[in-house]
Amino acid sequence: MARVDHPQSPLVAKLRGVHLFGFDGAPCSQRVSFALAEKGLRRARSVPWRTDTPRSLEAPEGSYVFRNVSLIKHDNLSEAYAAIQPHLVVPALVRDGTLFVESMEIIDTLDEMWPERPLTPTAPVAAALCAELVERGKALHRSVRHVTFRWSLGRLGKTDRVTAERARAIEAAGSPEEVAAFYGRFNGDAIDPETFVHHLHALEEGYREQDGRLAESGAPFLTGSSFASADIIWAIKVLRLRECGYPFARRFPHLEAWYQRVSRRRGFREGVLRNHRLLHHAFRAKAAVEHWFGGGIRRAMRAA
Repeated sequence: MARVDHPQSPLVAKLRGVHLFGFDGAPCSQRVSFALAEKGLRRARSVPWRTDTPRSLEAPEGSYVFRNVSLIKHDNLSEAYAAIQPHLVVPALVRDGTLFVESMEIIDTLDEMWPERPLTPTAPVAAALCAELVERGKALHRSVRHVTFRWSLGRLGKTDRVTAERARAIEAAGSPEEVAAFYGRFNGDAIDPETFVHHLHALEEGYREQDGRLAESGAPFLTGSSFASADIIWAIKVLRLRECGYPFARRFPHLEAWYQRVSRRRGFREGVLRNHRLLHHAFRAKAAVEHWFGGGIRRAMRAA
């Protein structure tokens, strides 16, 4: 369930209108920002996530307040944020004091709140395909994390020892994210190279499936003629690997053409790239330099 009853944070009950707790460089957060823009909601303002000044507590009609949870500063690994999102990830969304978590379930909830611009196909066959592709994308969530930390963030993704220990103490028991465990392994360089390559191959298999689907159907979008939530989740997966320097145009030309079409949508430009542009170009530049010196993700592809 996307909805969280009785959240522990007192901030949630104070919020009126729509508030998105997110980070512009995080894939799951980007999904929801993309969906909000597709629904016609604009970002009214961006504030540090804990801000509770009177002006920050209310989002104007037709817009939302973006509450920045800096993953660079590890805001998500704090006790205060765990009271909102016990799995220590972004995003979380609040509307009029009601808390929702898990990005694709939030997008389904947005469809219920604003049904005028549906992100779920109306035709039963297309709706079933959309649900299947969303689940396929969700299953690759950990693969995106591994590839991003290995070939994009690098040392920037590491935490100090105190932060890592705090994450272990506050992460919800049985969390499917296993954030604390991942940081523990990544911080200690305990993830072997073959594991990273395995996750890269898992993503490549997913891209290959979508490339073949688009080639066979000739449709503009993954589920047919209409843009849907399946396009959102897969577009962000392509964006993340493009930032790592992955050669989509050469490996998956139909998927690359589809991505170019999706990335021209106003929802993508306004919801994703507008506030991520600087990091986006920085990641791509880093990948280009690594490729120039014979390293990076393309070296891993050659070695596999």
